[in-house]
Amino acid sequence: MTYQLLLIASLTSIIMTAWGQAPVNIPVNIYGDGNPENGIEDSREQLMGRHDSGNGFSTRSLNAGTIKCDGKIRGTAMVLDTRELGPGLAGVVLASAAHVLYDLDRKRLFKRCEFHFLALGELAGYRAKIDLKKSRFGSYDPAAAVAGLEFGQGDWAYLYLARPWKNFNPEQSIVPRDFTFLEMEAFEFAGGELRLVAFDSTAQVISISRNCRVVESRGDDLGGGAWQGQLLDDCDSAGGASGGGIVAAVGNREYLVGIRSGSHWNEEYFPASQHPLGPPDGSIWNPSTNTNFGRAIDAYLLRELNDFVQQLISDEPRLES
Repeated sequence: MTYQLLLIASLTSIIMTAWGQAPVNIPVNIYGDGNPENGIEDSREQLMGRHDSGNGFSTRSLNAGTIKCDGKIRGTAMVLDTRELGPGLAGVVLASAAHVLYDLDRKRLFKRCEFHFLALGELAGYRAKIDLKKSRFGSYDPAAAVAGLEFGQGDWAYLYLARPWKNFNPEQSIVPRDFTFLEMEAFEFAGGELRLVAFDSTAQVISISRNCRVVESRGDDLGGGAWQGQLLDDCDSAGGASGGGIVAAVGNREYLVGIRSGSHWNEEYFPASQHPLGPPDGSIWNPSTNTNFGRAIDAYLLRELNDFVQQLISDEPRLES
């Protein structure tokens, strides 16, 4: 089995196997019907500039951006709505995948990281510094093997921006919610839709993949049901999608229910000798042979977020009355 972290760096990525690391060109995780003769299906649409005009996108949907560390874009982050948790918080909290913030060659955190809202890093009003010392990370270990079934459980991070970008709008954020609500009849009855919001390294924009299929890993798939909350999805994506948001849309509301980690596939079906870059575009999505995976937002991550916000508020300087 092969796992890939959806990072980007100089248009290369790292295929993780039990035998080590080797930089290769980034494969794009585009799923289809397995027949390249009738075209390659790609459901992604550019999120920037969408308006609520019947297509389901609104200003509130603009709640993602890119993470740039040590001079290169490394992945995606989602802007969290924490107003109910901490109305006195001066900064902004992001959610992403922990591995996005690590130099995987040196096995350590990057030294300097920025958040670029909507991937608009060329505009000063859309950039903000990430305070890595005040951020909170899961149990992700960059030196540990990633070929085990347990990989991904600790691949999450809450990042803190002490000073938001100049054009920050609190309405352009997303509320995290326990993914188990997807199993409720109300979600399906209301016509709920699952999406992926993430950076598209090919087009250099934040894109949205609609009408995704998302399932929790069980014992008979690539994830092996090794840990609760391992989500497998067929959302179309490219390198740089790590840390992107698996989003549940219900009516005019959107909730963050998962954080994208990467992809994995069965090498018996896609041998490296024939597919050195992984499954080709248009391959059929199958949780047992070829899928993306991510970390669900669950009760544990919601408690961690609440504790993190309360800690940030308690650490902020208070004015004398």
